[in-house]
Amino acid sequence: MPLCLNFVKVFNVAQLNPLEIVKKLPRSNCQACGYPTCLAFAMALITGAVSPEKCPYLDPKDLGPLPQEATPSEDFAWRILEEIKEKARNLNWAELPSRTGGKLTEEGLFLPYLDGEVVVTPEKAWRVDGRELDPRDQILLYNYLLRAGSAAPSGRFVGLESFPSSLSKVQTLRRYAEEKCARTFSQRLSSLKGALAALKASFPADCPADLCAVVYVLPKVPLRLHFFEAEAAEGLPAEVKILFDEKALDFLDLESLVFSAERLVETLIELAKEERCSS
Repeated sequence: MPLCLNFVKVFNVAQLNPLEIVKKLPRSNCQACGYPTCLAFAMALITGAVSPEKCPYLDPKDLGPLPQEATPSEDFAWRILEEIKEKARNLNWAELPSRTGGKLTEEGLFLPYLDGEVVVTPEKAWRVDGRELDPRDQILLYNYLLRAGSAAPSGRFVGLESFPSSLSKVQTLRRYAEEKCARTFSQRLSSLKGALAALKASFPADCPADLCAVVYVLPKVPLRLHFFEAEAAEGLPAEVKILFDEKALDFLDLESLVFSAERLVETLIELAKEERCSS
């Protein structure tokens, strides 16, 4: 099971037995939560890797009184990071350049990542420009090393909903990436295009939207962004759809793919701010 990246809420339900939680679930193993079985979801709930609302059929009130929601501590993220680094230490690092599109030197594996470059070693990862690298970014990078295959992306893009067990992830993608991008760049199409250009995005001619762009978050992880401008006369807000290469799961798990889209949007917003400050 992939290590969780989207630390949105933490609920302490450790006082419950997982079988007690399963009794409150549909027990159909529908996978709408992103887990293969209801029991797997219950176990993840107890460990804090997922929040109750990930199951569309579960009312959190059925779990009894819960502590106040909180952002997970930095310690929690670092603990997950240490677990995934332990797995990465067992990799054949000599094979990683061909698998990841990076460059291996004595210093470590160099990888382009969004608006900069990172260095990854079995022990740590950092940005070349010296800016802080969030532990969640590091988790994504090590997931990429663990998962990336030797094949190349197909160049054909699909919605996240096309991937198995993605229903709950589609909702997360929409809330934390697509809607955020649409709100920020509504009536600011030129700012969005400028930020995308700063990321060396390509702009496909076969664009069904007001703006389409392909950005490589990592060398083998392209994302395609479709931006539909707001139609004030029709009362329609701006809309954004983020697509993924149909072979994306060969390079990142679902959780990491969604996080890569969140990071892309955050980077675009920051680049647009820098552009406004310098103009």
